Amino acid sequence: MKTLNKARHWMHRQNHPGPIALAPALLLAAIAQATGADVSADRTNKETSGAHALEEVIVTAQKREQSLQEAPIAISVLGARQLEVQGISSLDALGDGAIPSLRVQPFANTPSTLNIAIRGNGPADVGQITREYPVAIYLDGVYLGRAQGLGMDLASLERIEVLRGPQGTLFGRNATGGAVNLISQAPTGELGIKQVFGSGRFDEFRSATHINLPEFAGISARFDYRHAKRDGWVDNTAPGAADYNEYDKDTARLSLRWQPLDAFTLDYAYDYFDVEAAQNYLQMYDDSIIGLIDPTGRERQRQRETRFPIAFLEPTVTEQQAHTLTATWDISDGLTLKSLSAYRELDEAVRNNYAGVFYFNGLVFQEDIEQEQISQEFQLIGTGERLEWLAGLYYFKEQAEDAQQNLFTLDTFGCLTGEPLTPILPTNVFTTCGPGGIILNSVPLPPTLVDADSESYAAYGQATWTPPLLHDQLDLTLGLRYTEDRKSGTREQFVFEDFADDWEHFDFALTMDYHWTPNISTYLKRSTGYRAGGVSLRASRFEPYDEEVARTSELGLKSEFWNRRLRFNAAVFATDYKNMQIDFADPGNIEVIQTINARRKVSVDGLELDLTVTPIQDLVLGLSYTYLDGDMPPQPNPLATPPPATDPDAVPEPVLSSFKLTQTPKHAGAVTVDYSFAQGPWGKASAHFNATSTDSYAYLPLGFQRFDAYTLFNARLTIEDFKLGNSRGGFTLSLWGRNITDEKYIVYAAPVGGQPGGPPPTAITQVFGAPRTLGIDVTFEM
Repeated sequence: MKTLNKARHWMHRQNHPGPIALAPALLLAAIAQATGADVSADRTNKETSGAHALEEVIVTAQKREQSLQEAPIAISVLGARQLEVQGISSLDALGDGAIPSLRVQPFANTPSTLNIAIRGNGPADVGQITREYPVAIYLDGVYLGRAQGLGMDLASLERIEVLRGPQGTLFGRNATGGAVNLISQAPTGELGIKQVFGSGRFDEFRSATHINLPEFAGISARFDYRHAKRDGWVDNTAPGAADYNEYDKDTARLSLRWQPLDAFTLDYAYDYFDVEAAQNYLQMYDDSIIGLIDPTGRERQRQRETRFPIAFLEPTVTEQQAHTLTATWDISDGLTLKSLSAYRELDEAVRNNYAGVFYFNGLVFQEDIEQEQISQEFQLIGTGERLEWLAGLYYFKEQAEDAQQNLFTLDTFGCLTGEPLTPILPTNVFTTCGPGGIILNSVPLPPTLVDADSESYAAYGQATWTPPLLHDQLDLTLGLRYTEDRKSGTREQFVFEDFADDWEHFDFALTMDYHWTPNISTYLKRSTGYRAGGVSLRASRFEPYDEEVARTSELGLKSEFWNRRLRFNAAVFATDYKNMQIDFADPGNIEVIQTINARRKVSVDGLELDLTVTPIQDLVLGLSYTYLDGDMPPQPNPLATPPPATDPDAVPEPVLSSFKLTQTPKHAGAVTVDYSFAQGPWGKASAHFNATSTDSYAYLPLGFQRFDAYTLFNARLTIEDFKLGNSRGGFTLSLWGRNITDEKYIVYAAPVGGQPGGPPPTAITQVFGAPRTLGIDVTFEM
């Protein structure tokens, strides 16, 4: 009704334009006419305007289904077809930069833990159970509380939605940078089978099974299972030990849909994830102790073999289980009640060996994490002639435990054996020595035991109103959310410490969205986002830090031209952060990582462009570009020693240090080319090509480190819909390649400690991205 009403008033407006909108409307209409757009087309019939028109993209970014072009939000979407041709079945596969505003990099400790940033807001240490993250990750509407295990494969992805910028109202807490929605495919109620087998370099093997069962007694069922295994591409010369970068992943999902009435639907899903992944291999970009690691003090080329046998290396094992129950009741044509209930549990056993790059007698880091979370959300969704609205209540509770222990497996400086880098049995005793190998000190390191509890409550609402003016081309949206977070925890290390704190915050979003033509609209948005505070479990003191608040102004354009054969969306934004949470490691002791609040305002301004065009039949071109301009003024460094005060009674002035915004490349872009060939006797062939390019950026906020800019090329050639004999189903054959030019690029870098008792560290480590990988996929579907 609302859309039809707008269409009628649009036709009237062609003959009676209002004085406010006349000039801009004429300009945009002229552009549309020049490109062949039908400016008098009804907005409800956009999908038919052109023989080769782009497909309409449906999103749930505002917790209701709507067209991408109708949603006044900066959002990137990868649908099922794009995910398939780009080989994306997990979040870590987005690390190539397919969505330029989204940065995904592995956490230094374990590749299955992901460090995710949007528009330059991302933490350096995502492994702490006492902290929150600036990008909220949702799987089928359920918030994922921990970064551990985010490298899991997802069984049946339908699409990925990346909401850019603060999402403080509908998605609430911990979304100061943005939100990522992972949406799974639902049961169809019809018999369907799809089986995929794939193989690739480094003995990679993948299998994906998707089974839809016919509806029975009103119940539709779907089963999905994925298995992926690959050897490491850095060979460990120690017999029987794991190789660096190897993995073994299993994912299973059972989804049920019961619809006893047309107006009521009950969806249940059980998810199981198991990831075994050996850590990334740290190489020396510069070695502060020349000759200890490498005769030149450098390992600047990507290594394919460990520098010496790493006898104690095991994969990190992450296991997750989840139950999700979603009830949807259409009370009337314009009113829907929805309930989302979820329980998730996570267990992770970290077993990392840094192969001597940290000068702590061959540091081995062991960590065992257990986490449980429950969440409940109620949504009431209403639709009227001029008003669309949504109100919700949200509850989240989390309990987590973390046990950490450092062990040492190398006599790094020959204190115990007389020969540097000699393997020793794992021990928690840290030994230092002086001239002649005289042992100066042997200190046993105790384990670190942390318990953390968290609760969050929220009430929110959003309404979009079309006022009876300007010929119904203006939409006004107001969103509000109140959030209250409570946290408590304990840490037992050398001493017993505890903390308890709480925070509350109101967030808002105000949007004005004007539809100049049925295919062109601009919006102006002001919004806020809030991230709860926490406590640094790796800091020398168990001190809490405060919440982070983001405020963004954004001007956006949604447009389609040339009979919907060209889609161009753009957003210009300016974001200011109050109390931005900054993670940094003590340059003199890389084991100490502390989170502080910035005392001076941090800002990120930027531009985002998305262009999709089909110039001829069966050819689709895509271009995405992001420009980020971040400003991080010098901040007080609590770990730096202030200079002596001239007045003994004066309070020492804090030392200001130059911090960097992490994961904030100034320029990033992606190009895609998709072409479908004419149907042939062996089926229909298609080709996909994509290139992503990333400017250099900082990996950590503080300390000299390695920077890198790189461009990656991926491709896939597919023949589908061919049959063998009288088989009932069809086959698909795909040849693919990732990083086909074998680019040697860096995905993580950090400064590390120097010789104990020596000068400040100058050593720099780096982690290379995966080398060229080629493979083949065979799919059977019926």
